[in-house]
Amino acid sequence: MAFIGRNNGFITRMISGDAIRKYDFYYHTGPWPYILTFVNMWKKVGYSAVVYLAAISGISPELYEAAMLDGATKQQQVRYITLPQIKPIVVILLIMAIGNIFRGDFGLFYNVPQDAGALYPVTDVLDTYIYRVMKTTNHPGMVAAAGLYQSVVNLILVLGANAVVRKIEPDNAMF
Repeated sequence: MAFIGRNNGFITRMISGDAIRKYDFYYHTGPWPYILTFVNMWKKVGYSAVVYLAAISGISPELYEAAMLDGATKQQQVRYITLPQIKPIVVILLIMAIGNIFRGDFGLFYNVPQDAGALYPVTDVLDTYIYRVMKTTNHPGMVAAAGLYQSVVNLILVLGANAVVRKIEPDNAMF
């Protein structure tokens, strides 16, 4: 709301200036793929930074000291020490991300567009569609079927991604 709010949003005011008719993001579908991508990145960058910093802080300082004594530059230290040491974490997070491909972020796709009907063609995902159908028709069988479908597809994707990782690098596979 602070950025794209109808009346007092920062970007809305910059685009519209002092115009009588302000640009309303909630009636135009064009910018929404970019808005949702930006909000999702904004939301996840903090968590990712914490995970990667924790993995990097677990690397033994002796490795870096030995590399410095051997004359390695910072880029070489990153390439030959840091990246190989955090590779298992990267692979596990990648497998988990692949498992969430068919799961929509309900909060992102429902709260940010504020359930605006004009935006359904670009912001509607399976989770928000099921929520709206459940609100209007009260049909729990369809909700259960959709949840089962999502779970089975995500399980197949996780198992497939893990199998590929196990073939390439068995030590980095989740199971």
